[in-house]
Amino acid sequence: MSRSPDHRTRRRSIALTAAALLLAGGAVAVQSTTPAAAAETTLRAAAAKAGLFFGVAASPGRLSSIVAQEFNQLTPENDMKPSTIATSSGGLQNTGNADTLVNYAQSNNMLVRGHTLVWHSQAGALQGASQATLNTFIGNALTRWGNRIAYWDVVNEALDDNNTGARRTVWPHTLNRDANGDGDLFDAGDTDVIRDSFIRAKQVVQANGLSTKLCINDYDVEGLTVQGGTPNRKANALYDIVRTYRQYIDCVGFQAHFNDNPNSIISNDLQANIQRFADLGVEVHITELDIDDDLSNNDIGQGQADNYRKVVRACLNVAGCTGITVWGIADSESWRASERGLLFTGGNGNYQKKAAYTAVLDELNKGRAGTPSTPPVTPTTPNTSPSPTSSPSPQPAGCAAAVSLNSWNGGFVATVRVTAGSAPVNGWAVGVNLPAGATVTNTWNSTATGTSGAVRFTNAGHNGRIAAGQSTEFGFQGTGSATGITPTCTAS
Repeated sequence: MSRSPDHRTRRRSIALTAAALLLAGGAVAVQSTTPAAAAETTLRAAAAKAGLFFGVAASPGRLSSIVAQEFNQLTPENDMKPSTIATSSGGLQNTGNADTLVNYAQSNNMLVRGHTLVWHSQAGALQGASQATLNTFIGNALTRWGNRIAYWDVVNEALDDNNTGARRTVWPHTLNRDANGDGDLFDAGDTDVIRDSFIRAKQVVQANGLSTKLCINDYDVEGLTVQGGTPNRKANALYDIVRTYRQYIDCVGFQAHFNDNPNSIISNDLQANIQRFADLGVEVHITELDIDDDLSNNDIGQGQADNYRKVVRACLNVAGCTGITVWGIADSESWRASERGLLFTGGNGNYQKKAAYTAVLDELNKGRAGTPSTPPVTPTTPNTSPSPTSSPSPQPAGCAAAVSLNSWNGGFVATVRVTAGSAPVNGWAVGVNLPAGATVTNTWNSTATGTSGAVRFTNAGHNGRIAAGQSTEFGFQGTGSATGITPTCTAS
């Protein structure tokens, strides 16, 4: 992300409509549990206690004392982008500012996110380069800083705008080739800059014994749906990429630049979308968070604070969501300064906390999943398997299914855990009888037959085989109410 909003169109005329769609409760419920008595007084400490990082994007000129005081993760805003550090042959240049940021983070016990390796924008000398040159740059950048960088955005903003679900067609995506013409780039004979860049990055990480995790990062992918309840095709396309290339991808970044674009609102299924990515076994990060004041009718007090609560709570409620980063410190220093979307006012090291800051701190102090804060855990090794509300009864063989519901007025998300009995299963099917008026609108990690009444879900290609006593999960979203449904499981 750059300081100028070069990749999205502003739509202020629909601000009120977008704001009306903000969650009033339910799927991303605001935490109501009383905070622990010894509440932390900084974002950094409260996040660490909750088992995640809370970070900021910054440049060397903005490393005031508040950065190390409030944040435990640092993303270079522009100083690791190819336009700054890449040569035309894939070498490195002008790394001084990036070194300053990495050294500062290391001195202050902060994680670093490298941003970014492969991007159609701000490519600098790499613009138009071949995959071989990109691979050279990937290798040089990864080894230059090694384990001092915890996460790297290997591929950034690879999907097209306007909720098409399509790949971008500008460089480097002009390097892609659909060899068999089947409409995707997932086949062995295809050329896919996403896959090939991640393969190279994974090779470098493994060859050098690095612990650095490799991420894909994009915007307008935050919810399962967009304004009006339309499926989020861009999020679905990202999900397919991560699922297909899971062996190379360790983490997913939701940029979360929430504004009045109908594809950028804070939807009531944000948490469910975070959960489905976490269910793939990747870490999920909110990487570039800022919230346009349009979404609170220009209120940067309680209205904006409530929106921040919803987003932070959605992350906290999913164990696999391991970090949140705001894209700047203060409104005046933001690339979206006029939208007043950050946690502080002021500037030049003289910052004042907004109501949004207090709301975020309060929510972090409440901890994860409806419980008070727990002792710190390592944020890079989360448990990504949430516990269902009911446990499946062991069976001599076959399989059992248990469902947990996340409901709101007019809709729900169901997460179903399928557990093998005393013998492994090679495939499974789960049946549910939905109440009258309930309709399935979206499914992940399974294939649905039917949308209302008796609905049958069968395993996807990657999760049909389950070892004895082990589990997998799938989910579906719907309108209406699914209260009281009881899943049944059949193994093959």
